[in-house]
Amino acid sequence: MKRALALLVIATPLFAGSQVTATHAAIATSSRIATQAGLNVLKRGGNAIDAAIASAFVLGVVQPQAAGMGGGGFLVYFDAKSGAIWTLDFREVSPVEAKSDAKLHAATPGFLAGLDAMHTKFGTQGWRELIAPAIALAREQTKNELAATMTRIADTGVKNFYSGAIAERFIDAVKSGGGAIGHRDLRDYTPMWRAPIRIRFGDYDIFAPAPPSSGGLVIGETLNIIGAYDLTATGFQSVKTLHLLTEAQRRASIDERKAVGDPANARIPYRDLLSPDHANTWRASIKSDKVTSTIMLTDSVGQTRMSGPHATIAIIDAAGNVAAMTTTNGGEFIVPGFGFVLNDAMTEFSTSGINEFASSKRPATPVSPAIVLKNGRPYIALASAGPTTALQVIVNSIVFKKALYDSVAAARYHQESDPDQIEYEKSLAPKATIDALNAMGHGVLARESIGDVQALQFERGKIFAVADPRHGGAAGGY
Repeated sequence: MKRALALLVIATPLFAGSQVTATHAAIATSSRIATQAGLNVLKRGGNAIDAAIASAFVLGVVQPQAAGMGGGGFLVYFDAKSGAIWTLDFREVSPVEAKSDAKLHAATPGFLAGLDAMHTKFGTQGWRELIAPAIALAREQTKNELAATMTRIADTGVKNFYSGAIAERFIDAVKSGGGAIGHRDLRDYTPMWRAPIRIRFGDYDIFAPAPPSSGGLVIGETLNIIGAYDLTATGFQSVKTLHLLTEAQRRASIDERKAVGDPANARIPYRDLLSPDHANTWRASIKSDKVTSTIMLTDSVGQTRMSGPHATIAIIDAAGNVAAMTTTNGGEFIVPGFGFVLNDAMTEFSTSGINEFASSKRPATPVSPAIVLKNGRPYIALASAGPTTALQVIVNSIVFKKALYDSVAAARYHQESDPDQIEYEKSLAPKATIDALNAMGHGVLARESIGDVQALQFERGKIFAVADPRHGGAAGGY
């Protein structure tokens, strides 16, 4: 039976970068195997949360550096019955006894607590049933320590990881590697249901996570700034449009670096940052034909926030529930006796400012799942590793009316406040465009690829699902 479950997950016709059109339910994830696991759940009557959980556990097996029991993440969820949007923060938290110069930069993982919280609130399928494909796959790949750990979680529940016999063994294993996670950290860990940040843009409402994710603020500020420009007149990915877009991204990044951190530790001025007056002030500082360097806009650019690998999931079920989820992990430490990678999340703190390291604190992160409503109904769902990637897919779709695959596949341009340069995809961005941006004063840096996004679009009774063609994901549906 276990081998049959594994083969059910592995034997799939889905291909990397695939796109599908469905009428009932659809899913796109950063792994074809995880997509198949989630699609199986949807086909047997599970909802979007059930499929997200099954997919996430499989991602922990096939992409352990980006997902799994040692990490955390964020969920944005549309509940079809109530029409409400929910966001869940299951970000890692620094241990009580942690030091900034610790040998092992591991924070208390939130992955299991987060999946358990969303399952308790919205799930319909049995917990064991949802974990079973990942367990079978781990055994198939001879990851027996990992399979045994997931089996214990399936049998005894998540609570045992945070306060039971599993917790005792986990703490000893982490401390053997130089980590500081203790009983109090596990016992007190709580995933947070937070109000999403809502951004109104024309006929659309975009919902994204609030801090410690920077997604909502960066997407919201950038859209507020560019909303007054006629981008359809300047043209899709024209030099003029890209100049305005990246200059707006630069200004949003300035605010993000100063204002995004753990809301439990500091006041974050959401209302001020997302106000029309603030957008007007920033817009007035943008020159139409020339770069304004970051140093001319602020006396402090903040610190670059490194972030680990991510895994991404977007799902709609037959009832119309929609889930967009991004998980994180990273790190190199495989917990002895448990078989999963433990996060390196404390490296994502800054040395000063609102995101400065402290114990019992969630570090800022760029992860940016989002759901877009059009006239109150789901229109786009996407899971992304960063806000500028999510933003550009949204703009390509709702401003320039590009088909979803074209929106995802289009060249990406990433600008922060520091470094003071546009990063672009060298195989996709036209040389003439880059030369023209450089002539306007933009520093430019070529990269192989930027971001990873899984996306769904709902239109005319059809579901369009797209996995980012840059990576090894896949879409599926029926």
